[in-house]
Amino acid sequence: MKKIRLLQSVFVLLMMGLLGALPVQAQTPDAKAIEAVGGNSLANHHIVLQTTDSDLQRQTLVLNVVSNLLKAYGDNVDIEVVAFGPGISMLFANNEHAKRIESMAQQGVRFSACMNSLEKATERLGYEPKLNPVAKKVPAGIVRIIDLVDAGYILVRP
Repeated sequence: MKKIRLLQSVFVLLMMGLLGALPVQAQTPDAKAIEAVGGNSLANHHIVLQTTDSDLQRQTLVLNVVSNLLKAYGDNVDIEVVAFGPGISMLFANNEHAKRIESMAQQGVRFSACMNSLEKATERLGYEPKLNPVAKKVPAGIVRIIDLVDAGYILVRP
């Protein structure tokens, strides 16, 4: 009986040691880092959504995820959508989602438009498309995402 208890104790200690050695997936965001990227340091959840697709259904999916996060967490979530590559079209002023995007911006959601992608779209279209007025221009969308992740945001790519 003593041997069984000893073996159980050793097993429990071994498992605790192994569990303690597992890497931690989520970082605790640093308030100063969150504020430095223009985020809301008072929110408990910091999410960056990446959109790189010009397909309207994929853009709808991204906006539905934003909507679901707002419903689930209310004022306790800090969300930024970063559009680059073909996804830059989501932030064009004439995009069919423009009103929905403006409504979400009024709820505190930030939208970032990659200037590199805007330049490529301008070359392809032959004119510079007008951006949604709520879109903030950033030099490079991927760099913006990396900066947000480094500050403690969770990256979601719907």
